[in-house]
Amino acid sequence: MSVPMRVIAPLAMWMAFGTLVADPLLAQVAVQGVVVDDVSGQPLKGSRVLLLNRYNKIVGYEVADVEGRFSFKPRDGTRLRLEAMAVGYLPTITPVLWMAEDRDSVVLEIRLAPHVVLLAPVEVVAMSAPKTSPVLENAEFRRSKGLGVHLTRADIEQRRPVHISDMLVTVPGVYAEQRRPGAGGRTVSMRRAGKCPVQIFLDGMLATRGGDGGGVVVDDLVSPLDVEVIEVFRGLASIPPEFLTREARCGVIAIWTRRGLEPQS
Repeated sequence: MSVPMRVIAPLAMWMAFGTLVADPLLAQVAVQGVVVDDVSGQPLKGSRVLLLNRYNKIVGYEVADVEGRFSFKPRDGTRLRLEAMAVGYLPTITPVLWMAEDRDSVVLEIRLAPHVVLLAPVEVVAMSAPKTSPVLENAEFRRSKGLGVHLTRADIEQRRPVHISDMLVTVPGVYAEQRRPGAGGRTVSMRRAGKCPVQIFLDGMLATRGGDGGGVVVDDLVSPLDVEVIEVFRGLASIPPEFLTREARCGVIAIWTRRGLEPQS
């Protein structure tokens, strides 16, 4: 499905996203833009935008801000493309952007069409209380699709860890660092050309802050006795949209407690 994309203006006519300033650094800004809903025209906060080179290799990655804006500063390349995607919308890839000498920068508007799935009419003949929480169902769905590494309640009961970090270090690629003397008191990281702090979610809420993972001591967050499921996502491609942040490149750990899995009444 073809989705419209508009080149709003070259650098010399840039009016949509700020006032043109005579600054030599502007020559480095190759691509800026905004992602909007194709029907309402409203900006799509949190939409993901990939910068592709002439070989369709990803050379840049951005998450649109609250106004749907994004920007890239490519190091090289004159033929570039953008791929935009958002939850509930059809993804789209722009045509090739020719970065000519007389157009050092372009501003784009990428419009994503809502992805509406029509379902056949359903007749409800009986209802019963759900057996599991929707949170647990979502985690099980991700496990069935091979997304991430999952540590279940059965794994925890079998290994009987004293601290939650004792379970996490059993996952290949996950490392723990002692932050204070004694048992526990450890932060976790993953190896990405060196130590790379991860983003940690507890019952769906981000527990870490900042690009360095916030230095959160994971053993202070929760006891293994209270944990139902742990999800470990080691690569950017496997991270679900609900856990995707600007600092998620190092990986994401999602911890679900028994309290967080209780069905809502």
